[in-house]
Order: sequence, then C-alpha cells, then structure tokens
Amino acid sequence: MVATNSSRPTAPSLRERKKLRAMKHVQREALQRFTDRGFDDVTVEEIADAAEVSAMSVYRWFGTKEALVIWDEFDPPILASVTERLTQGHPPLAAVRGALVALLDEVYDRERDLALARTQLIHREPALLAAATANGRALRDALTPVFAAHGQMTATRARVAATIATALLETAVDAWQREDGQRPLAELITESFAAIKGLS
Repeated sequence: MVATNSSRPTAPSLRERKKLRAMKHVQREALQRFTDRGFDDVTVEEIADAAEVSAMSVYRWFGTKEALVIWDEFDPPILASVTERLTQGHPPLAAVRGALVALLDEVYDRERDLALARTQLIHREPALLAAATANGRALRDALTPVFAAHGQMTATRARVAATIATALLETAVDAWQREDGQRPLAELITESFAAIKGLS
C-alpha cells in the first residue's frame, strides 16, 4: 500500500525482513486459492491455515481480504526514487518513469510470475479491481505533494502531473496483463509514457 513518507527508506531490520517474507508467503497461498476457486469462495481463515499463521496475523498485516492481492512493498521506494530524481532536475513524468523502470529492473524480474498472477487476478475480480483503483488514487495523492515540494510546481500542476503519471502506469499494467506478460512491464511503461508526447 502507499506510504506518504517520501524520504529515502532505511534498510529493513531483521524483524522487518522476516515479516516481509511471511507476508509474501501468505500472499502466495492466497493467490493460489483465489486463482483455483475464485476470490469470493476462499476465506481468510482458510488462507491463514494453509500459510500456518493466525487469521489475526493476516488481518494485522494486510487489513482486508482484497489487500492480500493488492499489497506490495514497492510504493515507498518508488516515492523515494521519484523524490531523488526530482531534486536532480528531472521533470515529474520522467522522474516517475525512471523510478518505475529502475525498480522493475531490480525487483520485478525476480518476482515476475507473482506480480503477473496478482495483476491478472485483479483484472478478473471486480472487488479487487475496485481496490486497485483506490490504491492508484492513493499513489496519485502521495505523488502530488512530492511533485509540489520538489518539482517547483503549483498544487494544481502537481495534481495534474500525478494524475497523468498514475494513469500512464495503469495503462501499461493493463496492457501487460492482457498480453500475458509477453513483453517486459518496464518496456510497456516506457512506451506508455512516451505516447503522450505531442498530445497537448
């Protein structure tokens, strides 16, 4: 989920790394069952049993059943990377594109199958798609003050830029899942951001 603190994240502690591994294990168990039987027909309690954790832990970590699919740990490093690129003089959309592509090169290559399974399930299930849409708005709202503070923009221009950036990301992710991951997501993001040139 989106974190609003855009400062560079510190290295996770051993406890945080263990928690992250446990959350990913739970998420994989959830995805397997949601994919096999449908989102509505699987309970959180069943997922917790399969992952050998308590249902209370699942709710404490994720909050909602939808977040079992929506959750990832990518937003804080994206915001930190965008902030760094803005302070280096990159335009807002270029900063977001660069941050996303760098993250994908680092993380998505090793978690491609999990990310694709999550994304395709989200686009099949209305409740998950609604949750993902809300998460996209949260990312937009997190990017807006980052643009305003570090991109020397008015509040209105910052919100417009953040709205465009998240829409371009959503366009690339949708194309990626419809193409069954045939092309790298980083390539589709680059293509999506390049497509707006000359539209204004």
